[in-house]
Amino acid sequence: MSSLISNTELTSQLESILPSCNELTIISAFMTQPATRWLGQLISNNKPKVQLIGRFTPVDFANGASDLNALRDCINNGYQVKALVNLHAKIYQIDHDTIFNGSANLTGKGLALINNGNLESCSRVNACEQSKAFINKIVESATDLTLSMLDKMQRFLEQFDEADDAELPAVWPEEILPQTTELFVSDFPLGKPGVALNEYQLNPSLPFAQIENAKSDFSLASTLFKQTKAYGWLKKQIIENQSKRDLGFGQISRLLHDALADDPAPYRQEIKDLQANLYSYLKLYASDEIEVYMPGRRSEVIRFVMRKGIDY
Repeated sequence: MSSLISNTELTSQLESILPSCNELTIISAFMTQPATRWLGQLISNNKPKVQLIGRFTPVDFANGASDLNALRDCINNGYQVKALVNLHAKIYQIDHDTIFNGSANLTGKGLALINNGNLESCSRVNACEQSKAFINKIVESATDLTLSMLDKMQRFLEQFDEADDAELPAVWPEEILPQTTELFVSDFPLGKPGVALNEYQLNPSLPFAQIENAKSDFSLASTLFKQTKAYGWLKKQIIENQSKRDLGFGQISRLLHDALADDPAPYRQEIKDLQANLYSYLKLYASDEIEVYMPGRRSEVIRFVMRKGIDY
């Protein structure tokens, strides 16, 4: 049976375990240099295989939640560093038997390595096969970072030095960091347009949190919506099925159920709710490209808007 411990106790236990570990996977939304240097000193002698997975969005670096120089140090140390834009978990897996799971990021404040550190909590558990599979799924879903990519990120952020965080995009341009091709629930709207959601406050980098933040600027919100993975996936389904009849709500639900990579998979009703939310955004921000209509009394059907000279 596991019990809660503070981040101070977490740090103490890690300092005891890490100098002799062989493999280390840290999943942390944010990472900063005080913590990555602390980690490097702990494992400098045994040199284990290290995987670091963070969120690493433009806003995270702009507001100091994560540090590009910390990631450079880690890559130079031979660690694998990966990014996953919808990440919010904090997990420390040591070898194949120990997992710490809680609220502590790999940062100076998260691990209480600096003055005025955060008060965090976590629990230590034995690593069962299901837990290890969950962690592996996160690792596989993330995108590898290189020093060259970090340099591109630095140059991109320098364009926004005097800008408000609201002007920063939710994700990096494709030429800097291609988005993972896997589709997750967090890639979809969790509510209807205009509805304030706690999830968006907790994770403002979510694509539809960014859209809601930009809703006062219709043109920007529309552009952001058309750049989402959810909208891109929907367009792809229409293209791949355009030789058949227009796609009904039930057909899209089945396709979406098969496409989502979340583990465990969401219930079918949750998928229908996500789809209904997506259609609401579609009607608001992309009715010039995709039409949602209802033939007779049947369910909603989608198809491309037919425009002269446009070939989808």
